Amino acid sequence: MGQHLPLACARFSTPTLLGTYTSESFLNSFTLPADVLPMRPRARAFLTLAVLILVAATPPAQSVAAEGPAPDEAAEEAQREAEKAEKEAATAAAYGTLAAQVSRNTGMLAQLTTQIEATTVRLGEIVAAIVDTQQKLDAARAEAARLEQIVRERAAYIYRRANQPQMAVGDIEHIEDVASGRKYAESATRTDGSRIAELTRQAEALDAKRKALDAQRLQQEDEKARLENARTALAAVTARQQKLLDEAGAIPVMGAAELTPDEVDAWFTARGARYRLSQGTTMRQLIELFFEEGAAERIRPEIAFAQSILETGSFGHATDNNYGGVGACDSCEGRQIAFPTPRDGVRGQMQLLRNFADPDSRATNLANAPSPQIFGRDPVSAAASFDSYVAKGRIPTWNLMGNGNWATDPIYAPKVLLIYFEMVNFAAHRT
Repeated sequence: MGQHLPLACARFSTPTLLGTYTSESFLNSFTLPADVLPMRPRARAFLTLAVLILVAATPPAQSVAAEGPAPDEAAEEAQREAEKAEKEAATAAAYGTLAAQVSRNTGMLAQLTTQIEATTVRLGEIVAAIVDTQQKLDAARAEAARLEQIVRERAAYIYRRANQPQMAVGDIEHIEDVASGRKYAESATRTDGSRIAELTRQAEALDAKRKALDAQRLQQEDEKARLENARTALAAVTARQQKLLDEAGAIPVMGAAELTPDEVDAWFTARGARYRLSQGTTMRQLIELFFEEGAAERIRPEIAFAQSILETGSFGHATDNNYGGVGACDSCEGRQIAFPTPRDGVRGQMQLLRNFADPDSRATNLANAPSPQIFGRDPVSAAASFDSYVAKGRIPTWNLMGNGNWATDPIYAPKVLLIYFEMVNFAAHRT
């Protein structure tokens, strides 16, 4: 489940945090914080178009009765209303763009984390290879030094005994005379010399490999530092953007609908999404269920419907009548609750949203008995379960959804509310 910021037009009660501007001055003067990516020209053009459409859609002032305001006053009032609608539409569109940026930034943060983890693994492999290469290099050099010492000692031994008529047996194994000793020493020296040369070549190759690995290690350390700095900077930007969204987009979970079933149905139809509902239910019938059950529990039905769009993939997998991902979890695939009818599924979702949002919600003030699929089939136990719900009243606004509240996704709320924005934009243009 998630949250989204509402796109406001004249009839929508989105809070306005920006000052009063005309469309041109607003677009030219509105700047997000320095860390927020600027809107692309196409986004700015779309925003301008949305503003113009909404202003053009503002109903003309009704004729003024004799006892009503003077014509000039009526014109000024109409102008103020038009500017208000323009400002609210532009503000909501700007924050919609910001919500999309937060979503993209969160995805980029995940990618950076993956890259840092891969770099860390590679760095560990390089360090291990350096240690192994250094050990082999030290061993080759030590063996070459040992053989060189043997050659020197052997040569000195033969030299010291060169003038003696006989060599002591055992001084050089199986050699008894100086002449034979010299031949043995020369042969052994040639063999040891070849071995020393081979060890020297090995040592040089190992030394070159170690130096290359050292260079790779430095490169990986620099890359890891770069990625970590990028992640830190992007996380700081995203946190500031999210704070701005939270402050501006605290849309209540509870409240009256600000769209109509016709508008939501037209929006969904225009998307051309293929859906699968149980019991031959049509999308129009399902939308009407959302509005009926939403009104019963005073839950915003169009935003709950947007939540369901996200949870079910535009109702592409909704034949279990569970439209809110109720009972689903990241580690228990296939265990989410199945509801017997579409109305039961919508009702359960609305009751659960009510429990999240309303600290005073009780089984006794619900429009219908607590959902047996969610709270238990025994009426008494179900009522007790509803009344003692652990998250009761903890999530009064949509921007608090996610991060473990209904869903683990940290950007669950912006995802839901962006879908809601689409509905409102569509309704404004359609008008």
